[in-house]
Amino acid sequence: MLREIDNITSLVSLGDDLRLTVMEGSTTSMPEYFQTSVYAMNLLVRGKVKAHINHQLYEMKAPCFSFVLINQILGVDEASDDMKQYMLSYSPQFAEDLHLNFSGDAHVRAYMRPVFPMTEPQTQVVLHYLNLLREVVHTPDVSNVREVALNLVRSMVYFVYGMYDNSFSKLYTPSRSEELSGRFLALVEMHCHEHHSIDWYANELCLSSKYISNVVKKVIGRSSGDCITYNLIRQAKMLLLNTALPIQDIADRLGFQNQSHFGTFFRRAVGVSPRAFRKGQ
Repeated sequence: MLREIDNITSLVSLGDDLRLTVMEGSTTSMPEYFQTSVYAMNLLVRGKVKAHINHQLYEMKAPCFSFVLINQILGVDEASDDMKQYMLSYSPQFAEDLHLNFSGDAHVRAYMRPVFPMTEPQTQVVLHYLNLLREVVHTPDVSNVREVALNLVRSMVYFVYGMYDNSFSKLYTPSRSEELSGRFLALVEMHCHEHHSIDWYANELCLSSKYISNVVKKVIGRSSGDCITYNLIRQAKMLLLNTALPIQDIADRLGFQNQSHFGTFFRRAVGVSPRAFRKGQ
């Protein structure tokens, strides 16, 4: 989830599958914004943090918990000097192997409200999970350490989501329109690089394209097509500014037929070509 920076210490690492880190103090060496390629759960145990998740500002005060989903844009603006946060991140493959039995609403809720407060006893339980995970991974001669880690993380996720579900229900009751819009936006976050047409999202939601477009426009204030375009452009800018990928590869990654099609799309939305945007920043 996070790049290697001065004030992050790695506590657990299972190759590219799983990583537990602790971050302390100010965030002066943090990259401004970056796109996540993994799932992450963050436990703030001390201090305060101001962070953007998908350009929405969240002001967090310990103790609290936050979710970051794959392909989201994350930026930490500032943190208090006494800040301490544990970050457990895991790959899409690890997430799949967890075999979590959640409804689709769990993803939508994490997208709509990624931050929630915790009590001190709840915080201590999560810390016990994290400490046990660290001990397991660092115990020598354990042949099935990944399977043990999967079961520990699975148990912790269920525990955390039980708290989150209760907190979500008390703090936020979305209307039917807000719930549909949240589901639509969550789908766009996950699949805009594969599907550019509103029809696909409408089919996934078992609704007509016209209906979901009207609901999204009413709740969010922009059309469903604009939401898809916004996410594609946001991801395109991130890849152009933070990677050395050739523009053709970026076009492929974002689901465009070819580089020319991507260039036309980008120029229409941003006003300059992808190459000029990269050079001008």
